[in-house]
Amino acid sequence: MDIKVWNDMIKDINSNVELEGCLKTSMERITELLDVEKASLMLLDKENQELSIKVARGLADDIIENTKTRVGEGVSGWVAKNRKPLLVKDIRSDKRFEKREGGYHNNSLLSVPLLVAGDELLGVINVNNKTTRGVFGKKDLDALNDVAAHVSSAIDRAMKYEEARRSSQIKLDFVSTVSHELRSPLASVKEAMNLLLDKIPGKINAEQERFLEIAMNNVERTLRLINELLDISKLEAGKLDMKRNFQDICIVAKHSYETLKIDADAKGVKLNLKMPDVNVNMWFDADQITRVLVNLISNAIKFTEENGMVNIILEDLGGFVQVRVIDNGAGIAEEDLDKVFDKFYSVTKVKRAGVKGTGLGLPIAKEIVELHRGRIWVDSQLGRGSRFSFTLPKDIRTV
Repeated sequence: MDIKVWNDMIKDINSNVELEGCLKTSMERITELLDVEKASLMLLDKENQELSIKVARGLADDIIENTKTRVGEGVSGWVAKNRKPLLVKDIRSDKRFEKREGGYHNNSLLSVPLLVAGDELLGVINVNNKTTRGVFGKKDLDALNDVAAHVSSAIDRAMKYEEARRSSQIKLDFVSTVSHELRSPLASVKEAMNLLLDKIPGKINAEQERFLEIAMNNVERTLRLINELLDISKLEAGKLDMKRNFQDICIVAKHSYETLKIDADAKGVKLNLKMPDVNVNMWFDADQITRVLVNLISNAIKFTEENGMVNIILEDLGGFVQVRVIDNGAGIAEEDLDKVFDKFYSVTKVKRAGVKGTGLGLPIAKEIVELHRGRIWVDSQLGRGSRFSFTLPKDIRTV
């Protein structure tokens, strides 16, 4: 076979992320490769040790739906049990398989196992009867076995992808349910506290007011945590809608700067913004990138002492934009640097500064940047400040 044809075939087989598309493409390429009358791809039910047809060519629908083969029985079962490819030039004279399989006429057939990680069985590929005269030979068996190795890898990836997607959906459903159940009573508690703080039911003394404010802060923090848990679950499950438009990222940077300058001024921290004088137009979700910027800038302000400085620098690097948020605050210990984007991880500088957070702001920022095909990272030394940087491609469609 021509090497380009072979490479194109393997590329097609590996191009599908989802299992259904992977199986369909594999079957199409196998039948083209060997020019056969019938073919089937069976997957193993590990619990029942049974093979069933998932995709086929040249077989009646009732055969596809009803054919079940136990490991060790018939041609497919023999291949599954022994983990070895099989060439049968004349099945009618092979005493191992006197009972014909599948309810259709077989002359010559090939059957190969789908194996991953050495000896783990995923299923079996069967091809039956050449469309031209003659029988299958060793060359045909070797070709099918070589293709099967690539099909096995593609199926394994697709199965793991689907399992991860199911797991993410289960987690998202759980978090959504719990979030709803928690938000409703907390909203009622918050409303009642607001009434008390506004002295609607009657007067309260200074100590009572202080306790109510502490409780209110904790309720609001819990609500933020619930919302961020739901958001990161959506991000990880790929369920958060990204509304990318062609727009000027400088506008987003300026808006984030102006929003947080009030907080910086109140704390006595000097907040600076440096960016190009011209528009930097690119494809991105303005709301989500604003969220990233606000998180990074607000963190920098929180962990910078009075009279400190936070610099926001946006640079156009041609095909990419780079944003850096630099502070001269508490800094991050070396042992924490590779964990700052982990969910719920409390880094040293947070402990030292005595500032409580949800532990989800940076993980959410990381997910958003990566959904834009970008990259985010941190450079820092304890006591010498931090530099959080991220890059975004200007045209995500070309990445």
